[in-house]
Amino acid sequence: MNFKQAWMLMKQNPLFSGIYVVGTGLSIALVMTVFIIYYVKFAPIYPEYNRNRTLVITAMKRYPHGKPDNYNMNSGVNYTAVRAMVADLPHVECVASGNGNSYDKKQVLLPSGRKEEVIPYYGDADMWRVFTFRFLQGKPFTEADVDSSIPVAVISRSLARRLYATDDAVGKTFRLGNHDFKVCGVVEDVSNATPQTAGDLWLPLYFWEWIDEKDANNLLGSARLFILVDEERHVDEVRKAVQGGFDERNRQDDQYVFDLMGQPDRHWVSTFRSMEEPDMTELLKSIGYVLLALIFIPALNLSGMIASRMDRRQGEFGVRKAYGATNRQIVRQVLTENLLLTSLGALLGLLLSYLIVVTASEWILNLFDKEVRTEAQTVHFSFEMLFNLWVFGCTFLLCLLLNLLSALIPTLSALRRTIIQALNTGR
Repeated sequence: MNFKQAWMLMKQNPLFSGIYVVGTGLSIALVMTVFIIYYVKFAPIYPEYNRNRTLVITAMKRYPHGKPDNYNMNSGVNYTAVRAMVADLPHVECVASGNGNSYDKKQVLLPSGRKEEVIPYYGDADMWRVFTFRFLQGKPFTEADVDSSIPVAVISRSLARRLYATDDAVGKTFRLGNHDFKVCGVVEDVSNATPQTAGDLWLPLYFWEWIDEKDANNLLGSARLFILVDEERHVDEVRKAVQGGFDERNRQDDQYVFDLMGQPDRHWVSTFRSMEEPDMTELLKSIGYVLLALIFIPALNLSGMIASRMDRRQGEFGVRKAYGATNRQIVRQVLTENLLLTSLGALLGLLLSYLIVVTASEWILNLFDKEVRTEAQTVHFSFEMLFNLWVFGCTFLLCLLLNLLSALIPTLSALRRTIIQALNTGR
């Protein structure tokens, strides 16, 4: 009965209803855009389903003992030396290196002489354990392939179609640099929205020209490490163990201190790190302020509209009270009316948020992750990125919050009047 009456009142006041729905929709669209982008960056999605138990090391400082301001910094670590320090710690399932850069474009040459521009990604065999790529054809390269620098490659489905006009590219060859590579596997495309793993093809680590491990005593390097923990509840324990291992290593070194700068990071923290340790308190505060502004400012505007409408409905409330309606029943009816309008606005807002994310993907991802290079690689959003229970749940909760904030206070204020006062309002 409440929803039927709410629907009739909505049709009787099309201007108010239209403004309310559009205003709510725009507010929810902006907030949901933020939610969707953060979901894409932080939630377990292809091929990074293990984000919740992955730790990341992306940079390191080295400075002489007692001189922390006189430092060198690298955007990575010595792969062999640091991996050996971490791999045997308790609760560490494996340690992988994966290194890609969407600015690092290369050209592959086909036997026919045709060239294609690609973005390579270099990794070791454990990369396939940390990240769960979906293989459509073939298999990943192995540890022996990496150690012996065997020229094999895993390529994306879209690259297979670009190069060979088929998904079945296993066994086919191409030339990259000075090597003739053989395709050993084809995987489902990886979106640039997941920059930790994005690329067109994945090659054994030692084909990367930036890998340099000549000095085993120097922990500085160029490799990015991913530590996969056996269970999420052990993540903090492993972080402390890694940091403790470096502290011990620094005590044994009479010359240099190697500083992890608070790493290894949880995956979601690593997305905020460029080189220096991010100030997570300030970042979270700034995000919170933005979300509060996007929620409360529209709620205040809607509340003003509802307060004005409540004044015009005083006579109706007076009659209902005279016939025995309680304040609770009237509040429930008004909240139901506004919930219907807010739900329609939420649906509009959710659709608008998808439109914003898809059409503005060329720049909007850069708001939250400095590693995204949309000018170098086309960004695409998969079904699981956009349509999931988490996003719909946030939409529903936001809908309820806006309903309560915008409708409850003006309704309670209007109901303070007596029956006589309500009936005489506007006379």
